[in-house]
Amino acid sequence: MLRILSCVFIPVLLLGAASAQTAATPASLEQFQAYDPESTQVLNFEAWSEILNDIVLRVPASRRQVARGRPQQTGTAIYRGNTSRYRYEGNRVIYHLMDDGYEEAIREFRIAMEDLPNRVDFGSLNSDQQLAYWFNLYNAAVIEQVIGRYPESRINRTRAIGTNQSLFEAKILNVAGVPLSLDDIRLRIVYPQWDDPRVIYGFHNGSIGGPNIRREAFRGTQVWRQLDSNATDFVNSLRGVELSDTELRVSQIYGEARPLFPDFETDLRAHLTRFANDNTARQLEGNRPVATDVVEWHIADMTNGVTGCTGSGSPVEVSGTSNPNVVNLASMNCNILPQTGLVLLQYVFEQRLRLIRENALGTVDTIDIETPSEQPVINMTPSFGGAREETPEG
Repeated sequence: MLRILSCVFIPVLLLGAASAQTAATPASLEQFQAYDPESTQVLNFEAWSEILNDIVLRVPASRRQVARGRPQQTGTAIYRGNTSRYRYEGNRVIYHLMDDGYEEAIREFRIAMEDLPNRVDFGSLNSDQQLAYWFNLYNAAVIEQVIGRYPESRINRTRAIGTNQSLFEAKILNVAGVPLSLDDIRLRIVYPQWDDPRVIYGFHNGSIGGPNIRREAFRGTQVWRQLDSNATDFVNSLRGVELSDTELRVSQIYGEARPLFPDFETDLRAHLTRFANDNTARQLEGNRPVATDVVEWHIADMTNGVTGCTGSGSPVEVSGTSNPNVVNLASMNCNILPQTGLVLLQYVFEQRLRLIRENALGTVDTIDIETPSEQPVINMTPSFGGAREETPEG
């Protein structure tokens, strides 16, 4: 069960408000290009890791099996859950259970992140620390925006809070006096400055179709290992590389990252092959044309934007999983876990049991690398002004 942040306080210096119409020009973005390759300064994102560990449900890696049909729900003819073929892929944020304490904690973390260049010479950091900073700022902003608009079911229809603009195009951030959109960070700062396709996998766009949201913050000391983990998950999922006999169908995010693949089809194949397991590697064989047309914008939550009780509370017959069976909801409070969420949770339990039987559970967890004590640490951890209530996990 979730743990509750009862009170959060971060002393920060707020930046001046920026007009949503102000553009981040190439000249204004140049200030983010400087870095110090010899720097040993470390950014501490433990606060963000604590939040993510509370709110993210880890879904076992895709087995490249299509989720066919739709779950059969008795007691109502209406099923409001996700019925797409990718519905059992990707980690989920438990938005439907997040209270005001979490929303405030994420907001304060995002504000502190925006303020960092006011307190530290950003160019004095090494490039790995900067990369982790951009990933964590981007992902925190996405989750904050989705919380503010929840319940939502499709991220591509989500408008930035207080605007009529796309979540990804609106200038919702201000870093070092420069108004930034999420697309500015991803497409105009990170992609041009890091000539490595693995940076694709650090950006969680709020949907099932994007790279995973991790249960830990990105950290400069292990950012490339974390990206390798996300790359392996994504490349070997159907939302990353689809099944097709006529084309090599891949996610649209590869099309958006074309500058990272100069000889697009050749370089993309080589990149995918680097992370492919045997099953995916067979899909990469041959010389079929590449189509960047795999799109999945359903929200990466547990319930597909459903909150509360929407049916009669009758049993849910779960189909399309490896072991279909009937789950009795008689003792389940549907305000805590709507029936649409139970379908996903049933799948997660089945896959975790399978991994336990195969002695493979936890083999993809990241390795925690301690920060050497001699490295100067820039602390981004919130100070908790109140007691933190711990709820025993079931």
